[in-house]
Amino acid sequence: MLFKDIIGRSDLKEHLKHTVQIKRISHAQMFLGKEGSGGIPMALAYARYILCENRTAEDACGSCRNCIRMSKLEHPDVHFSFPVQLVAKKVDVSDDVLDKWRELVLENPYFSSDDWYDKQLGNNKQGTIGTKEAENIVKKLSLKSFEGDYKILIMWLPELMNISASNKLLKIIEEPPAKTLFLLVSENSDRIISTILSRTQLVKILPPKEDEIAAYLAKNFELTLDEAKNYAHLSERNVSEAIHLIKNTASSSFNIDNFIQWMRLCYKRDVPATIDWVEQISKAGREDQKSFLKYCLQMFRSAIVGHYTGGETVTLTKEQAGFLSKFAPFINHNNIIPLSEAIEEAHYHIERNANPKILFLDVSMKIFLQLKKA
Repeated sequence: MLFKDIIGRSDLKEHLKHTVQIKRISHAQMFLGKEGSGGIPMALAYARYILCENRTAEDACGSCRNCIRMSKLEHPDVHFSFPVQLVAKKVDVSDDVLDKWRELVLENPYFSSDDWYDKQLGNNKQGTIGTKEAENIVKKLSLKSFEGDYKILIMWLPELMNISASNKLLKIIEEPPAKTLFLLVSENSDRIISTILSRTQLVKILPPKEDEIAAYLAKNFELTLDEAKNYAHLSERNVSEAIHLIKNTASSSFNIDNFIQWMRLCYKRDVPATIDWVEQISKAGREDQKSFLKYCLQMFRSAIVGHYTGGETVTLTKEQAGFLSKFAPFINHNNIIPLSEAIEEAHYHIERNANPKILFLDVSMKIFLQLKKA
């Protein structure tokens, strides 16, 4: 990645370049931003700029030996650490699945954790950064650099380090070998132990603006600007989610069809038919269920926003717009918060393998009650 390839955040790009130009690079930095904000692209561009042999004030040259290696994610002095799904006698550390990691990052640098787990084993079991990984990191960073310059560790999702791994890395983060740089890319700093967090300089990665995301999507996915704006809006400035929506048109149809059916059943308070619907949605994959719940939340929010914009809402299709225009009056200041909380709680529990039949039936009952407040 080059800085010019990253969506938005020109202010942060200038700041990072300036730290290199004045030779004030903090040895341990925490790139903190929500999923889809661009933490990994920013860390890769920063590492490339630091190592570039012919950098300019604007960006890395893109053509020197170090830039070419970085473009393939194969620079010998840049090491990657990330959560892995542990498989007995097959996968213990990041290096065991590094080829798959490179493939994913080169395909889509704005990937999500679900994208990575699906790439590794074809399922969504959460990975971890364990003790063997920490030992491997300490060993690699204790060696001399190949090129005699910086050694850089880019760690993605340090919040998934276990306590033992975190403790093993404390000393080397606090007292690193000369010209050793830690770039920790996190989506949730609350889950990182305080002793690690306190030893890093915080770099906030705010989500790109909607128009910046739309311009990127239109350029890279052969969309009209209006189509791209719709995806950018529906994703709530999460680039990873926007790309997921674009690539999964079948998922979009699944979401709108089920949302319309579910809301109609809940409005009618048709319990037997709702139970039948719950039976069907429970057969969908966990990722489809999570995507559907996110979609429901977006539609609720679009409905409430429409009340304050003269009925204007941003939707993906005419079908959505048509249904939302009729449904929006039933979403108001009395029920938007409990409705949103019910969906968010359901999404949380689906991620943790809750029984979907029980969960969706429970949420349905809550929606029954809230639609009465319309």
